[in-house]
Amino acid sequence: MIFSGPPFSEKRYGDKEEHSAMREIAIVVCLVALVVTSGIGTAGEPPIVAPRVKDVVQPVLPSRIKGILGQRLDLWRQHRLTLVGKDPFLLDGFRSPPGKHPWQGEHVGKWLHAATLACDATHDEQIAALLKRTVDELVAAQQPNGYLGTYAPERRFYNADDSQANKSWDVWTHRYLLYGLLTYDRFYNCPAAVEACIKMGELLLDSFGPSRRDMTQLGTRHGLSSVVLLESIMMLYERTGEERFLRFAEHIVECIERNRQLRLAGAMRDGVDVSVPGDGKAYQLMATLLGYAELYRHTGKADYLKPVVTAWEMIRSDHLYETGGPWSYKSDDVKNPECFALPCYFHPTNCVETCSTTTWIQHSLLLWRITGQARFADEAERAVLNHLIGAQSPNGNDWAYFTMLNQPKRKYEDKITCCASSGPRGLELYARHLVARAGDALILNSYVPMSVSLHELIGERARLAVEGDYPFGDHAKLTLESKRPIELKLDLRIPVGVDRVEVVADGRLQQLRETPLGYRRLQRTWKPGEVVTLGFDMPVKAHFHTGRDGTRWVVFTRGPLVLAQDVPTRKAQSQVALVVEKETDDASKWIEPIGGRMPNDPPAWRLKVEPDIVLVPYYFAGSTGGGIRTMFPTRQAE
Repeated sequence: MIFSGPPFSEKRYGDKEEHSAMREIAIVVCLVALVVTSGIGTAGEPPIVAPRVKDVVQPVLPSRIKGILGQRLDLWRQHRLTLVGKDPFLLDGFRSPPGKHPWQGEHVGKWLHAATLACDATHDEQIAALLKRTVDELVAAQQPNGYLGTYAPERRFYNADDSQANKSWDVWTHRYLLYGLLTYDRFYNCPAAVEACIKMGELLLDSFGPSRRDMTQLGTRHGLSSVVLLESIMMLYERTGEERFLRFAEHIVECIERNRQLRLAGAMRDGVDVSVPGDGKAYQLMATLLGYAELYRHTGKADYLKPVVTAWEMIRSDHLYETGGPWSYKSDDVKNPECFALPCYFHPTNCVETCSTTTWIQHSLLLWRITGQARFADEAERAVLNHLIGAQSPNGNDWAYFTMLNQPKRKYEDKITCCASSGPRGLELYARHLVARAGDALILNSYVPMSVSLHELIGERARLAVEGDYPFGDHAKLTLESKRPIELKLDLRIPVGVDRVEVVADGRLQQLRETPLGYRRLQRTWKPGEVVTLGFDMPVKAHFHTGRDGTRWVVFTRGPLVLAQDVPTRKAQSQVALVVEKETDDASKWIEPIGGRMPNDPPAWRLKVEPDIVLVPYYFAGSTGGGIRTMFPTRQAE
């Protein structure tokens, strides 16, 4: 159910602070790099500096997206986007510093990033006007020396004394201002925004460049909250072509690697768990690694990319829920709930910060573009369809800061927080990666209802329409809209949890060839208006984990969706243990489908216990304000 919520009122603004042997990684010889930012995909004006290496895949923006993803995009675009964009809090800290909070300045940069992508996708004139006004007012607030932040003069990063250094989020703010303004310029050609970014870059370089202050000595988590600037400086280099910014980025990496409490590349090379560098601050660690990948893109040095891949594999193996959310925990090692913890701390009540979910999606999409490998796209989809939209309220306004697998209440909030500002970015970024070109083939990366132009691929007017009820239904229909027959290489990604895909065309089952990157290729000549049907084998599966309390837990999935119990009241939250004689991934002995409970509800399943428990997709459970139970304790049969 989708409904309109109240406008932002009586807001309380605020944010919270943001093992194993090394896995051998094989990086394909043809590894290539990102487009202009780690997550834009399509763009307007080309960057000034062309990358040394090219993308394996180039995303193609669909012209229409429907289904659950389209609904969630519309919720943000029709509600929160404008409400936040018009809120005085977004710019007040710049107009009259100091701001209300140390990290207040990040929100306008994040909003510019997400709103620009939304405007490019929708061509909405009202959003465009709001974007321009916001950029104009932000740029006008810049100080003569290039400073553009919300701190009082004596607390600014170029004046900060040692007693305040480890509490500063000033460089963090500039990271997101560069990100937002350069994204806006990418699509709407704004020289004033670029000039403001150059001035910021010059001030940062003068403050933290070679022979200047070590950036890792400023900011939280041993400077991790400052070195996230790395990706934004690479964006500035790409936009301006000024070598000094590339050298600055390399210098930031040198500072990171010299700092024994950070050394991201060194830690990944040595097999150190991601919970160690920078205290394992999940969001910031992944955000910094995006900058390493940008450096690889412009230098071609594989050593910059290796830690990005290694960290991704470690997170995927040891720090990720089935929902695609990277969990964190206030462990004995680090007393902060937003930091990665060793795998032995696993538990369904560990939290996932929505900022971390968004950055994990960026991390996965980045590696998908670089390598073209389907496994990276798998994880972006899992995170979006479960944890990301699970953090978004159906009222279109509110977001949850933390989400868990087992949680008494979703805790959606009508606030401007770092997570509520990050969540829409994840939605917009993913929406630009549903389809892509890879050489002369078209990659179908998702089966949500959509329509995409084939002009970039074949050089003439034609469209491919995807219809169906994915990820709920087990079929999808592809229709070619063209004036003549077209030879098309279509690479199909097999989603997580789908055992196989059957393709029927002309009434015949088609033979698919597996590609080196993990897709199934359908190559044939399509007739105008021809329909090809895809059938997904989506069995319900069980996944078992041992928690930090020694309990053996089970979670159920169907295709890419995780199933959970909607627990409307605390009285209904009594614990139920599932009797297990033998652990198996075949969940049919424990649950069965029962269909949707209401006309607009997603499908549901019944857990065969006493009393019966109804399971629905994870994102839907708790969406009306109640709690959620995704993992169930197990016990051996007597």
